[in-house]
Amino acid sequence: MKQLKVNLIKGPAECNDPHIPAFSEEYLENISREIGFDVVNCPVEEVAEQGLSVYFVGSGGAEMSFQATYQKLKEPYILIAHQYYNSFAAAMEIMGFLQEHNLRGEIVWGDFKEIAENLKIKMAVAETKKKLSHSRLGCFGAPGGLIASDVDFETFKRKTGCEIVLYPLDELVEECKKGGYPENKWTKQLKERGYVNDRASDAKKLYVGKRFTEEMDKALNIYGALKRLIEKYHLDGVTVRCFDLLGLLHTTGCMALAILNAEGIPAACEGDQKTLVSMYVLATLTGQSSFMVNPSGLDPRNNEIIFSHCTLPMDMPDSYELATHFESGIGIALTSDFKPQEMTIFKTNGDLSKYYAGKAQLVESMHRNDLCRSQMKLRLLEGTDYYLKNPISNHHLIVRGDQTKLIKAFFDSFQ
Repeated sequence: MKQLKVNLIKGPAECNDPHIPAFSEEYLENISREIGFDVVNCPVEEVAEQGLSVYFVGSGGAEMSFQATYQKLKEPYILIAHQYYNSFAAAMEIMGFLQEHNLRGEIVWGDFKEIAENLKIKMAVAETKKKLSHSRLGCFGAPGGLIASDVDFETFKRKTGCEIVLYPLDELVEECKKGGYPENKWTKQLKERGYVNDRASDAKKLYVGKRFTEEMDKALNIYGALKRLIEKYHLDGVTVRCFDLLGLLHTTGCMALAILNAEGIPAACEGDQKTLVSMYVLATLTGQSSFMVNPSGLDPRNNEIIFSHCTLPMDMPDSYELATHFESGIGIALTSDFKPQEMTIFKTNGDLSKYYAGKAQLVESMHRNDLCRSQMKLRLLEGTDYYLKNPISNHHLIVRGDQTKLIKAFFDSFQ
């Protein structure tokens, strides 16, 4: 069961109110109710195991307890303080000590809801960094037709501990030719559709009956092949140079990536390594799948942007239909609909030294014939300058909700 471990520090018993231990336990219980899981007092050795150094400053006089134990933990030091028993004064003294020793720390302050929200973000950041340090990402083929979407694997590993490995696309192709894929709710859902539209915006049925079954099997065989290779190489995420599959397998990787992302395995297309890194960070931080998109058009006067692509996670849209792949007119892709809602647009570069996280409101889902099949029009809260003057390459990611505080906290943790 998920829990947050904190170490309670307080002054000596002879100098403090005897009710402080009981008060502290009740305070942690109130935070637990807001955060949705247990926040518990533990020995400092157990706190060290979770990768997030959290102290609960119970009272004045806690400074000496902190000084005696802090070296067992790693910075940054998180100090939960409150307005009783001189807790805040002790936390301020501890912060002064940290600054004198060039160590990072922060006082978490506020009502129970504010404290819970702050701790949730810090936990997500710590868990993401810990997971990254033990992760392995696979690239099947180098970026295809992209000149600013590769990553320096060694630099990224030094920064995060995450290993990225380049595999020949031929290995995926040979695995696809073996055929076969695991049946699950996503594959069943797709096969029950029974037809594919010629274009995103009309109802002309292009694949039906036997042809539909053949085309769907070709698309799902790529999914099966990737699943087997993910298991073989112990991969946590992948990107595929998918345009080459058009000629080699006469289908696209759109459905394979759509299912993998819905299953919680970040999967990017076009061999894009920067987007794979971005997708993996975002999925680990938020617990959500994300839509990998092309920016397709801007309206700076209204702060609006159109994004589109032919694949998106199957668990993400409110509804979807099947269409052909836009550029080739073959294979199977997704055209989707979303209700208007708040979204976050995200991208980072290859060494996490730069990122973009923009809040946006989804205005409408679109179904134009001249763009990739799934299309969104969003209104940007911070305008369009980033896209015109300082973008991080082409592809970006869209995730539900406002995730900007969480993303900022993650990147701030590397400073």
